[in-house]
Amino acid sequence: MATLNLNRKQSTRVQASVRFHFDYWLLLAIGALVIIGLLTVYSTTFDIGLQWKDDTTYYIRRQAIALFLGVGAFLFVMQFDYHILRRLSVPLLIITVGGLFATLFMGEALLGSTRGLQGGSYSPSEVAKLTIILYIAHWLSSKGDRIKKVTYGLIPFSVITGVVCSLIVQQPDLSTATLIALVSFTLFFIAGADWRQFALAGILGGTVFTALMLTFPHTLARFTSYREALTDPAKAGYQVQQTLAALGRGGWFGTGLGASTQKFIPLPAGHTDGAFAILAEELGMLGSLLVIGLFALLVWRGIRTAMNARDSYGALLAMGITCWLGYQTLLNIAVITALIPVTGIPLPFISYGGSSLAISLVGAGILLNISRDSGLVKRPQQQRRKQ
Repeated sequence: MATLNLNRKQSTRVQASVRFHFDYWLLLAIGALVIIGLLTVYSTTFDIGLQWKDDTTYYIRRQAIALFLGVGAFLFVMQFDYHILRRLSVPLLIITVGGLFATLFMGEALLGSTRGLQGGSYSPSEVAKLTIILYIAHWLSSKGDRIKKVTYGLIPFSVITGVVCSLIVQQPDLSTATLIALVSFTLFFIAGADWRQFALAGILGGTVFTALMLTFPHTLARFTSYREALTDPAKAGYQVQQTLAALGRGGWFGTGLGASTQKFIPLPAGHTDGAFAILAEELGMLGSLLVIGLFALLVWRGIRTAMNARDSYGALLAMGITCWLGYQTLLNIAVITALIPVTGIPLPFISYGGSSLAISLVGAGILLNISRDSGLVKRPQQQRRKQ
């Protein structure tokens, strides 16, 4: 009896010791990026806030509200067993698809695209980045080796991904649809899909992407401008030229926080898609490398979390969230450095956008939840080895 009580006390102490045993390096990277993001948002929006809203703090206040909601959700999703999300993945995906449908008919048009509801404050396509990962991770982990069969793997997987991506393409938002497809196919490959299925899916996906790029006038114009710039930099599009000018003005140490000149009209969307360019202008090469290093730290710890997860669902979920944030970062910075044609992908945690910030924080919270869960499993095992 005394031994039983002792074991219970030891178990209680172990549970208490791992209550907050999550990946502190991952938390550090997320926290630092959020702080840098707030500074960047204020720096890039105080002028347009004064011009458009007669209030220099209008946009930073909206971002702060999104941050408050996102941090609340971040803390909430860290507290429960993330396996609950398996049961919620289907209704969450259905709600998201409904939101994407509603956006096509009731969304507010902005710059030729219809991507937001409620005055643009809610973007279902941002939510879709996470909900498709929740569902795909659940679906793949439940199939096991059966995903190697076309009827169990490639066909239903392509239908699931295709429905979500096609609704986003209709907005039109080809860049977000491409990001979701990249993340989904990465999970499909990691889950153990037959390489022939993966190759076929890649060929079909590439063909569809090329056809869509040639169909939409704005994406075709961006690609044409990019292709011409490869042979003659002087022919680069206006946004590309202004982005590179911002990078060049920054030098090694930057012009100083808030001292950018490119954000005053020359660089379009300097507070959203072009936030990294303004950040590089103000903080210089060293500041840019610091931000890139923080994202690299996030990706490294995310992969580590996936590798230490106790089951395939946790591993796929962690890897999906890590790929989402990592791919989105790569695409945004590749655009800023003129490595790929211009897209509309924001930089996670940095760019202005309430939906993007809040949903990124929810994804980060789930990632930390998985890291804590792996600690809950490992600590008792270590305790038993010591005994």
